[in-house]
Amino acid sequence: MKILMATCEFAPFAKTGDLGDQIRTLALELTRLGHDITIVMPFFRSVREGSFQTKQAEIEFGINLGSKKVTGDVLETIHDGIQTFFIRRDEYYDRSGIYSGEERPYEDNAERFIFFSKAVIELVNRLPRQPEIIHCHDWTSALVPVFVRERILPFKTVLTIHDLTQQGSFWSFDFALTNLPGTFFGASGVEFYGRLNFLKGGILFADAVTMPGEADVAQALTPQHGSGLDKVLQENRFHLFGIPHGIDYTSSNIPELTRPTKNGIIAAKADARSALAARLSMNTEGLLLSLPIDPEDTDAFESIEPIIPLIPAANASLCVMGDVGVVGLKSALTAERQYAGHFVYDPNPEKLVRHLALAAADLALFPSSLGARGLTVLSALRYGTIPIVSYLNGIHQIVSDYDSDQGFGFIYQKPTWEGLWDSICRANELFQHKAQWNNLVQRAHDFDLSWEVSAKAFANLFAALLRHREAIFN
Repeated sequence: MKILMATCEFAPFAKTGDLGDQIRTLALELTRLGHDITIVMPFFRSVREGSFQTKQAEIEFGINLGSKKVTGDVLETIHDGIQTFFIRRDEYYDRSGIYSGEERPYEDNAERFIFFSKAVIELVNRLPRQPEIIHCHDWTSALVPVFVRERILPFKTVLTIHDLTQQGSFWSFDFALTNLPGTFFGASGVEFYGRLNFLKGGILFADAVTMPGEADVAQALTPQHGSGLDKVLQENRFHLFGIPHGIDYTSSNIPELTRPTKNGIIAAKADARSALAARLSMNTEGLLLSLPIDPEDTDAFESIEPIIPLIPAANASLCVMGDVGVVGLKSALTAERQYAGHFVYDPNPEKLVRHLALAAADLALFPSSLGARGLTVLSALRYGTIPIVSYLNGIHQIVSDYDSDQGFGFIYQKPTWEGLWDSICRANELFQHKAQWNNLVQRAHDFDLSWEVSAKAFANLFAALLRHREAIFN
């Protein structure tokens, strides 16, 4: 398949966090599967100032932005075997940041990324080998599916939402820059509560919308986690797919403990356990639990607070990694004094300590969140740390409940502390039988959710869309 990815972040050219690395890894894995991948992104200053061998492509275009016409040109390079095109318009992209400068979003972001989305269409129409799929990433390219649909172009479009909170929401006057018919600024178009909303437009007009896993999709359909777009997503559930985003196990950004070790995962966990005991002065003789709290997870500590007195009584220990918030602070500090050695609280752990606690633990508790894009629970599995998870829709895509022949986690149905404690007791009973427990640890460690697996899932989705297109035209 011929796939063009439209994105503002693609390592090593431009990135603000993990997104650029993720899209690069996905592109590489799709290439290894035999697909023809092309990238298109803005020509940011980081590209111009980097040591990249770019050349001018023989492509120029003029784009209507409201009543004015803006010209642009295209540069290109091949990096790691992937052809990348850069949309150049220095007025828009030759800046210190991608989205903002001096911690404030650029005031003309609507114009900058409307131009980019239109430029993607212009480029695609001029390529000698036109793509079959245009894969857009996040709000900055979310208008591409809108323009494809409005112009009735012969491409299938896919929008991947990496961050639902960033939607590209601008005042209504910026809609004029799209040159779309006025009917598009309404409930069935790009209007959302009187504003232009890029992401809403992409959700409505893309042929498929993906999010990082079915559990992520299920949460996005709720008012608590839908960032205001929950009803829009519910109405478009028929083309919404959850594809877990993998872990690049070979990346230097992943701590060494996630990689296969010479002496096996059981020995690696024993080493991590000893290191954690020395660093945090913990009692690690019995069952060791870790509670990793993400910054946006406000419910995790409240969910486990009633079981804290039960943990030392069961000869178990718990380390809480992350801020418990103002409400839970008194309880956490009291527990640390009262159950010294069996309870450790670090509100702002270093990355190494956080991962060390996750790697050393026998159990990782996920009473309210699996971590951003599910990566925390995936890291736990790679460490051979068994997750205990409160049930939510889609959870079985990542964690399956344990029995003697299959499964590598413990899922409790009712989101109560009693359900959590019951799962811990189930795990503790198995922990006493070392051979069975070690088999479970190995099973968790061997679970593969690398980007190769994710890329195959994306490829299957793309192929299904193209088969659907063939069925329509035949």
